[in-house]
Amino acid sequence: MTKTALASAALTRINRQLLALNIIQLTCGIGFVVDFYLEFPAPWGWHYLSLEGVLHLGSESMIMGLLILGFAIARSATRTLGRQRDYLDRKLSALRGDFDRILNDRFDHWRLTPAQRDVALLTLRGLRLSDIATARGSAEGTIKAHLSAVFRAAGVRTRAELVGIFMEDFLDFAVAPASRKS
Repeated sequence: MTKTALASAALTRINRQLLALNIIQLTCGIGFVVDFYLEFPAPWGWHYLSLEGVLHLGSESMIMGLLILGFAIARSATRTLGRQRDYLDRKLSALRGDFDRILNDRFDHWRLTPAQRDVALLTLRGLRLSDIATARGSAEGTIKAHLSAVFRAAGVRTRAELVGIFMEDFLDFAVAPASRKS
């Protein structure tokens, strides 16, 4: 399962938990309203209540009010979290697209062949030479040759330096004014 799928599953689980919390709060609120009505059915008779009855009525009213306030706050927080999640999803999508463009721009500038592009991309993803060779159905020697060509074109000697080029580009792009991104 990918990190995105795991994050989505976690958000779904959190949404279900928040919904369960809202249902519990709503059920308790309804229970309090029913209890309140059964104990004090006629508001016009409330002025005949004893001190104990007034305290009981007041405490149940306060608890019911707090429960309703808690429900409203929880619903508001749920909506806010949903809006924030949607905003972050949109931003992540845009950044992924920007990163793809940055990769392709660099690969074009270096004049990499399609095979070298694949090897460079798989290297950036952190795959070992043997894994890249298996994924591409090539010999490890071929992958080493492609990776050496990528390193020469990029002017680097190690994988870390290759990753560093893209991280620098990406970080520079992420903080650039919107006019430079277009």
